[in-house]
Amino acid sequence: MLLAAACASSPASPTAVPPTSAPATASTTAPTVAATSAPASTSGPATTVSQPGTPTKPVATTTGAASGKAPWVYVFNTGSQDVTIIDTTNNNVVATRPLGATIRWLSNEQSYWDGEHIWSYDFPNNRLQAVVIDPKVVQVVKTIDTGSTGPGHSLMLTPDKKRALVNAAGSNVIDVIDTASGQVVDKIDTGKFP
Repeated sequence: MLLAAACASSPASPTAVPPTSAPATASTTAPTVAATSAPASTSGPATTVSQPGTPTKPVATTTGAASGKAPWVYVFNTGSQDVTIIDTTNNNVVATRPLGATIRWLSNEQSYWDGEHIWSYDFPNNRLQAVVIDPKVVQVVKTIDTGSTGPGHSLMLTPDKKRALVNAAGSNVIDVIDTASGQVVDKIDTGKFP
């Protein structure tokens, strides 16, 4: 599965971030693409980030979309659990970064952007969790175990961005997460396989 979200970028930045690998092409699931122009990061030099067990890699910070610069597109590769960043000025891959989570179902039909982070979900070993990504450093910054059984099918933020709602089909509930504290604050019974 392939998911995409657009983020603002400075066209001059791509040369500062060499690609670390080719985009994942082997996937058993058909691509799904969702786009948004919401995540706009701050301007400045490249920022260095690393994941445990991987070399340190630079990730360029960017200027906002309001500056008139072309956006970057973040392509979440579910099979390889990474994200490929594409500069839409020239359609070149800027970088591919490991996330360590399978980012699922980002769409224009639901709210997943809280103004700072991208919210999604994963269910490794059938344990449902909310996953929070900082697009400025391209990494998972918070994983919230819901205590429920997967699979999950979507995560949505409430209009005020204070709660995340994620369905737990294996537990027949909707988990309600307080976005500020990262705690599950309620479980709403739904009946079979929400």
